[in-house]
Amino acid sequence: MKAKGIFSFDYYTENRVIRERNPFYYFPAQESDRDPETGVLTLRSKNDDGQEHLGHKVEGEYGNNSTYLETNITYDQTFGDHSVNLLLLYNQRDYDEGKEVPFRNQGFAGRSAYIYKGRYIAEFNFGYNGSENFAKGKRFGFFPSFAAGWIMSDEPFMEPVEKVIDKLKFRASYGLVGNDQLKRRFAYISTVDFVEGGDVGKGGYKWGTSAGWFERTGRREGEVGVADLTWETVAKTNIGIELGLLKTVHLQVDFFHEMRRDIFMERKNFPSFSGFVKAPWANYGKVKNQGIDVSLDINKQLRKDLFIGVRGTMTYAKNKVIELDEELGKIGTHRSETGKPVGQLFGLIAEGLYTVDDFKDLATGELKEGLPIPTFTNRVYPGDIKYRDLDKSGTITVDDKTAIGGTENPELVYGLGLSVMYKNVDFGVFFQGNGRTYRLIGEGAHEFLPGSGMGRDGNIFTNALTDRWTEENPRQDVFYPRLYVGYNEHNSQQSTWWLRNMSLLRLKNLEVGYTLPKNLIKHAAMEHARIFARGTNLLCFSDFKLWDPEVGSNTGLKYPLMKTFSLGLEIRF
Repeated sequence: MKAKGIFSFDYYTENRVIRERNPFYYFPAQESDRDPETGVLTLRSKNDDGQEHLGHKVEGEYGNNSTYLETNITYDQTFGDHSVNLLLLYNQRDYDEGKEVPFRNQGFAGRSAYIYKGRYIAEFNFGYNGSENFAKGKRFGFFPSFAAGWIMSDEPFMEPVEKVIDKLKFRASYGLVGNDQLKRRFAYISTVDFVEGGDVGKGGYKWGTSAGWFERTGRREGEVGVADLTWETVAKTNIGIELGLLKTVHLQVDFFHEMRRDIFMERKNFPSFSGFVKAPWANYGKVKNQGIDVSLDINKQLRKDLFIGVRGTMTYAKNKVIELDEELGKIGTHRSETGKPVGQLFGLIAEGLYTVDDFKDLATGELKEGLPIPTFTNRVYPGDIKYRDLDKSGTITVDDKTAIGGTENPELVYGLGLSVMYKNVDFGVFFQGNGRTYRLIGEGAHEFLPGSGMGRDGNIFTNALTDRWTEENPRQDVFYPRLYVGYNEHNSQQSTWWLRNMSLLRLKNLEVGYTLPKNLIKHAAMEHARIFARGTNLLCFSDFKLWDPEVGSNTGLKYPLMKTFSLGLEIRF
C-alpha cells in the first residue's frame, strides 16, 4: 500500500511596454519655400504629433495562477493465482485568470482491477466529478466504467498451436464520460444585457426630435437560465481483439460505439410569441458515433542482414444526429438535419445547365411551362445551372436545399508504412490518406467565379479559359457554367455542381539512410554514425486537382503543405 500527495502552484504574468517614436514628416520642398536672400529652405511640417525621442507606454498586463491538489492511495498485492490493484484518488483545481469567478473543479476517482492466473482480467473505474458550471445540488456527476479481458492464448488447450498463435486476446469495455465545458459558462443563471440608447426596440432608450436626440443605455433580458442544466454524457462501448501470429504479425481490431446525450444547444423550435429576446438553451441533443479501428504490424528478420517491417492503420467512423431541436418547417422534410451526420453538407441538386431548348422566350428569359422558376436572380440564361424543385413549389429557393455528399471531416483515415534494413542501408516510406470527405468549393466566397470581382478582386484559375460553358462550347460536363462580369448569385448557390470529393493519398515521408561501419568510426570515439536523406509531403494523389485538398479551404486561398528535403547526420558518442 502506498500513499501519495501532490500540490502545485503555477503563476504566469505578462507585462508589455511599448517604446516607439513617431517622427515628424515634411512636405517636399518647392522653390517658393526658399528664402530669396539667404537661400535657406523653410520646411513645411505635414504633422504636428511627431516626437524627438522614444516614447514610453505600458500596454497589456495579464496574469493567471493555478492551484492543484491531489492525493491518492494505491494497493497492489498478489495471492497465488490472484492479483489485485486498487486506487482511490482525490483532486481539485483552481484556475484564476482575472475573470469574475475562478474556474474550479473537484473530484474523486477510483479503480479496482482483478487478474486471475494472468489471463482473466476485470476492471472497474469510477469518477465522481464536480464542476462550477452547474447549480448547487447538480454540480457532481457519477461516471463509472467496466472492462474485461481474456488472454485465450495463455490457456493450456492452446499449447498445440502456440508456435502459430502466440497471442490471442479478447476485451470489452463500457463506460460513461462527462463534459462540463459547455458553450456558455454558468448557463443556469439568467443574465441581463446592456443596450446602447441608439439601439431602439432592443432595450435602449431614445427620445427627442431629429435636431437633438437623447439616448440612454437600457437593460433587457439576456440569456435565460437553464434551471435543470446538467452534464453532457457519452456512453462508450468497445469490443476488441488482439492477434499475434508466428511472432511476426500483430493485428488489433476495435469496434466502438458512442452515444452522446444531453448535448447543450440553443432551442430552435420555440414560438416567437413566447416573449424571449434570445432563444432558450437546453440539454437536448443526441448523437451516435460508431466505427472500427484496425492496426496491423508485420516485423520479420528474413536473414541476419535483412529486416522488413510493415505497419498499416485504418479508422472508419460514422456519426448520426439522433435528436436535434429543429424548426417545425424542417422536421420530416428533405431539409431536416436529424438522422444526418454532424456537419452534413446541404445544397441544391444540380440537373445540368440550361440549354436554348429550355426557354420559351430567350430574349426575356421566360422558361418553358413545367420548368421551375429560379428566384436568386431576375432571369437565367443558357449555360446557367438548372436546379431541382424538391418541394414542388414551382420555384427554386433555399427551401429546395437538401443533404448532398457527406461531411468535410473524413469518415475514413488510413496509413501505410514500410521499413527495410539491409546491412548498413535503411529505407523507410509512409503513406497517409483519407476518404469519404467532401467540400462545396466556392462556398462563402463572393469572387470565386471568374469575373465576379469586376476585374478588381479575386483570383482566376487557369482552367477558366478552356473548361467553361460558352455558346461555342455548350457542353454539359464543363467545370464552370456561364461566366459573367459581375456577381452571379444563381450560379454561386451551394449545390451538387460545386460538390467535390476531397479524398487523397499522400506520400508523407520517404527516408534513406546509411550507418557507417564501426571499424571506421571507432577511431573518432563514436559509438554510432548515420547519414540520411529525407523528403516530406512529396506526392499527393487525388481526383481533385485545383489545389491541395488537405488545406481546408473552399477556394484554395491558403498555402499548401510544403515539400521539404533534408540531409542529416546522426552521431552518438
